[in-house]
Amino acid sequence: MNKLEAIVTKIKSKQSLNLVSFSFNTNSLTMISLDLDEKVKEDKKVLLSIKPTNITLAKNFEGLLSSSNKLLGKISNLEIGELLSSVICDVNGTLIEAVITTNSLEKMNLSLNEDIVLLFKASDLAIMEISND
Repeated sequence: MNKLEAIVTKIKSKQSLNLVSFSFNTNSLTMISLDLDEKVKEDKKVLLSIKPTNITLAKNFEGLLSSSNKLLGKISNLEIGELLSSVICDVNGTLIEAVITTNSLEKMNLSLNEDIVLLFKASDLAIMEISND
């Protein structure tokens, strides 16, 4: 599980649906949630999580997508398996793992130190911990 330290910047709610914005390093992230802990408030520090299998990688990406979250990183490690491969990306000093098929890794011709875009939907992001600060 990937862990991202972030700060809540905005909360929009309508009935039981919540759209929460975060500041992660110099990036903005968005999460959608049905149930939001009442301790989650603006300016609160949180630990976010994202499954490695929920991250899509893009190379030379241009265009628009419906995925709310986009991070720019650099490939720092590759663990190539027979069917699945782990791609470790450095995003401003935070290591984030994406698990993709080895076929996709080969098709994209991914290599170490290459720039990469990490994409994931707002529904794939979750709050693991809420800081007591």
